Amino acid sequence: MHGLRLKNILACLISLLLMTASQNIAAIVWNDGVGGATRDYHNSAAKLPWDKKLGDWIDVDGKRWGTQPFAKQFIKQGGSNKLAFDVKELVISWQQKKYKNNGFMLRGMQGGGVKLYSKEYGEKPNRPYLSIETNKEKYILPVISDTFLAPSTSKSLGAKNSLSVSGSQPALIIFDLKRLKNNEQIKTAKLYVTVKKVYGKSSKIGVYRVHPNPNSSSQTPVTKGVADKYPLDSNISSDSSVYFATSFENYGWEADWKDAGKMGEPISSDTSNKFTPFLGKAMSSTIPKGKRMGLNQRLRFKDIGEVEPDRAYFRYYIRLANNWDQTVTQGKLPGFAGTYNRAGWGSRKPNGTNGWSARGHFLKTVRANNKRLNPIGSYVYHIDQHGYYGSAWTWSKGEGGLLKNNRWYCIEQFVQLNDPDQKNGELKAWVDGKLVFEQKGLRFRLSSELKIEEVWFNIYHGGTANSPKDQTVYIDNFVLSKKYIGPVKRP
Repeated sequence: MHGLRLKNILACLISLLLMTASQNIAAIVWNDGVGGATRDYHNSAAKLPWDKKLGDWIDVDGKRWGTQPFAKQFIKQGGSNKLAFDVKELVISWQQKKYKNNGFMLRGMQGGGVKLYSKEYGEKPNRPYLSIETNKEKYILPVISDTFLAPSTSKSLGAKNSLSVSGSQPALIIFDLKRLKNNEQIKTAKLYVTVKKVYGKSSKIGVYRVHPNPNSSSQTPVTKGVADKYPLDSNISSDSSVYFATSFENYGWEADWKDAGKMGEPISSDTSNKFTPFLGKAMSSTIPKGKRMGLNQRLRFKDIGEVEPDRAYFRYYIRLANNWDQTVTQGKLPGFAGTYNRAGWGSRKPNGTNGWSARGHFLKTVRANNKRLNPIGSYVYHIDQHGYYGSAWTWSKGEGGLLKNNRWYCIEQFVQLNDPDQKNGELKAWVDGKLVFEQKGLRFRLSSELKIEEVWFNIYHGGTANSPKDQTVYIDNFVLSKKYIGPVKRP
């Protein structure tokens, strides 16, 4: 009886742990800093692109890049320099969580455009502000970020003391609405801006809803796979589609891996780094201060008695420790490879017959709302890359690939090698079972002799820059398969 109770308690604890692991990946709103919104990216530090250059928006009819504004104002040369936009409909939709508050976009509808004072302007009354009156209170909210996007520069313009607004230069303005209560009834909501200059005789300005990623939603369904048949991955290696699986628990687990420089270490506790187990032990890897290599081990198909395939999936769980804070450079994470010790890494450019690789990729840590967010992606050596180094692609589809510290995430990658005479290679990636990256039309090879040689477990700082501090990651529940695997099934 006591054994059964203990088993049930453990199952509940594991279930709660996995629920935490499967929470949505971190969302990030644009900002006006150095790594903020630009003509190409809604967050340039995280390399999260707009779908359309110079920004994405929704109009009052719900159309993406539509022409009908939520509010508009007409201003003449020599007229009043204060504009008030009725944005009640938009503010209510944000208050009621119908849409995520990504802020207002001001766009020129006709005329020569205007220049507005920004939050950096010295005189506070001339800065943008949002006036909201409810059945309980009146709020005057200061702007928290504002910037404008210009086709002539790829840099952030958020530090300027004015905002240019025209048909080709949209301005972005965002306010913090957390002070609004859900049960408050909004009576009026007006966006106030002050005009510094009008270009031409007159200009018409419209207000739209900033909408940087149409697929970003906490309601995105999780894609289930092979793992859904095996609760907690128990006996998943027996599945006919699975090449190999390990949770780094058993003695001698490292026998199947080739030590290419540095092996990971199984651990069950690390209180100094806020480690919480995923399922039992996990493999720990630390990039030491002043070094670049944290992990460099390989699982080769031939070493586990399998024929090298042309397509495969692998899944693993990763947790960035409390000490992970990437301030210097980018680096590498686990991925597929077929280098054959000839090409596909370290500026050894593929020519179609010598090798290729598709490792994971991490970027500098981004700070948002006092949290550390860590962008990840793919670093790919392929025939059509520019220059001697691989192509770096950030995972930005759907909810994207932005990981918080001290949380477990399910990472899955898929590669399909191209037919030697075609550009039909593919890469895909999922975070917590949600598709975050897809790249088609790739060329990895010109010869069918090149295959998927291995899974390359690589944690590497750089480039050539050394890590300024110890930085640790934990890895668990690795599965390599012919079919999509998906997240661990909860009991």
